[in-house]
Amino acid sequence: MDIKNSVIGETCAIGIMTYITEEFGVYLEKELKRRKIPIQRKHAGLFMILFFKSNKIEFKELAHIWRKSKSTLCDITSKYADQKLIKKTNCCSDKRNVYIEITEEGLKYKKDFDEISGDFLEKATSTLSKDKVEELKFILDKMIKVFI
Repeated sequence: MDIKNSVIGETCAIGIMTYITEEFGVYLEKELKRRKIPIQRKHAGLFMILFFKSNKIEFKELAHIWRKSKSTLCDITSKYADQKLIKKTNCCSDKRNVYIEITEEGLKYKKDFDEISGDFLEKATSTLSKDKVEELKFILDKMIKVFI
């Protein structure tokens, strides 16, 4: 494909990824409200990580993956622990180590998140063949692993 004749012109790949991220944010916020999910859009990353991990994760690992400061993450996790969507537990051998895990109540929203993500991905890749979609997922997976 000749990038000069595309809709985006010669815009860099980072700009494209930023645009898609912003579009997903708008779509996610709309869907969270429509489905009455008690999770803020800006905190959806926390739940996506916890759904993916499907087991408890150490607080400092979560802070690293989600790129949040420990103090910010502490406030956010406390909020959702109060709502019983996540659980915070201390390590029995070292009380300084805190683990975060999704609760049964929090898991109720996994299907919604899967549907929201799937619907957006389907829309975003609607002009691509199945092979190209799989190739894109493979490339994005390789890219993200550079950072986590």
